[in-house]
Amino acid sequence: MIHHVEVQVLVLLLVAAFVGMGARRFRLPYTLALVVAGLGLGFLDLGVLSDVELNADLLLLLLLPALLFEAAFHIDFAEFRRNLGTIFTLAVPGVLVAGGLTAVLLYFGLGRTGLVADFGWREALLFASVLAATDPVSVLALFRQLGVPKRLYLIVEGESLLNDGVAVVIFVIVTTVYGLGGAHGAEMPESLTAYSLQTFLRMGGGGILIGVALGGGFSVLTRQVDDHLIETTLSAVLAYGSFLIAEQLHCSGVLSTVFAGIVAGSYGARVGMSHATRIAVVDFWEFAAFIANSFIFLLVGLELEPVELLRGAVAIIVAFIATVLARGTYVYTAIPLVSRLTTPLPRSWRHVLVWGGLRGSLSMVLILTLPPSFPGRGMLVTLVFGVVGLSLFVQGLSMAPLLRKLGLLVSEDRHHEYDRARATMIMSRYALDELAELESHGLIEAGVAIRLRGYYESLTREAEQKARDLVANIDLSAQTAEALERLIAAERVGLRAAQHAELLDDETAEALSIELSKRLALLDERPGGTEAELAEVLGPDPGNTLDPE
Repeated sequence: MIHHVEVQVLVLLLVAAFVGMGARRFRLPYTLALVVAGLGLGFLDLGVLSDVELNADLLLLLLLPALLFEAAFHIDFAEFRRNLGTIFTLAVPGVLVAGGLTAVLLYFGLGRTGLVADFGWREALLFASVLAATDPVSVLALFRQLGVPKRLYLIVEGESLLNDGVAVVIFVIVTTVYGLGGAHGAEMPESLTAYSLQTFLRMGGGGILIGVALGGGFSVLTRQVDDHLIETTLSAVLAYGSFLIAEQLHCSGVLSTVFAGIVAGSYGARVGMSHATRIAVVDFWEFAAFIANSFIFLLVGLELEPVELLRGAVAIIVAFIATVLARGTYVYTAIPLVSRLTTPLPRSWRHVLVWGGLRGSLSMVLILTLPPSFPGRGMLVTLVFGVVGLSLFVQGLSMAPLLRKLGLLVSEDRHHEYDRARATMIMSRYALDELAELESHGLIEAGVAIRLRGYYESLTREAEQKARDLVANIDLSAQTAEALERLIAAERVGLRAAQHAELLDDETAEALSIELSKRLALLDERPGGTEAELAEVLGPDPGNTLDPE
């Protein structure tokens, strides 16, 4: 017997598939196309979808862990750690400061002006807390499609992973303070400051520790088995188990899942998974994230009420401007300051960080958790849904032109034949490594190994020759810049080692460290620069060793 829910799932999957096909054909952002499709389904008023809604249990317990784990599993931990200062600045104090500024702007812009009736500090703080987290899924998809600098992609993705957890903690604190059903076992606090600090540390720090511990346990466990089905199953247990265990212990399930994914992807996949297993796990989570994103953005479209949004259009626009202004104020102030302590960011990236801070489904779900008896609930739901919709369409659709204007689309100048030859070389070498491992374990006969080795070695030589033939017509400055970034980072490690071994004094080490930071900053300003610009980054070249001729 077919049940109503099964039909709803099948309809949504079918719509998602057709929307994906159309978005690919017409080169449209997939997530935005899903929202439009959701709006269309709402206008059609299909009976089978009449009771479908985006609720907290669906998002937080089923869809969100899949998205968080898939993104965290792919994080390059070395790069994440290298940019942790910038990511932390955006994700923790950035959420707190931008949220506070948003609340102030809204209190005066909507409340004191009388634009929205009964809009006080309580409503301003609730609105700011639910919109504190960025959700740049569509922007990240666009980044992958157009090819922005990898470091910029990592910073935007890393911030979005961490600030989801921070936003949930802030929302718990605000709702508890105003007696609106605080979560995680919270009761009305006697001391606001003490309660806020205690909750922040318990939920944030506890979630991180739980995620790291479970991710480490997963890594140890996968070393004991070599079966892609079992290890994929264990990764699903880790993703959802880390979330549920942390929530049960009144900690942040979001941060727990994120750090479990980072440990599993950066350590567990490297030490406990074969190449075949890693591919299977990655494919599984790519599919899971695709399904989760499809459901979320279709449901966002279904939840949007055009008539209600039009009635509150002026207030929604004011609220949208307030959120962008608050984020812009923080980014343009904090990033130059943190750049003095970490690897500096190019000026153009600040514009992307401000405009790429889209709001998404988490904000909508958090506002829906307010009790129905709360008198300002309907007004806040309309405001939040309107700002999310405006953010998705205005910021999402204008991001590509902004990236082109700033000159950050490194992939548009790629030469596909050369890239294909290089990729073939890398693929063949990985295959040869796997073949050597199979042979060393006696899993393949010597005659078969010789035959396959000959094939892949021939493929490698052919690809190498093709790359050499094409390289004369290729601008290698972007590739050189990427390699230089890694080499300068290696120089920094060497500098720390020399300082630790007391081979140079602190003053000299500080001077060399500043020099390296300046070279990295100059390199970031020229991610695909000319040979002359790269020579400026490197400094004098006595032997003419970098002359392309």
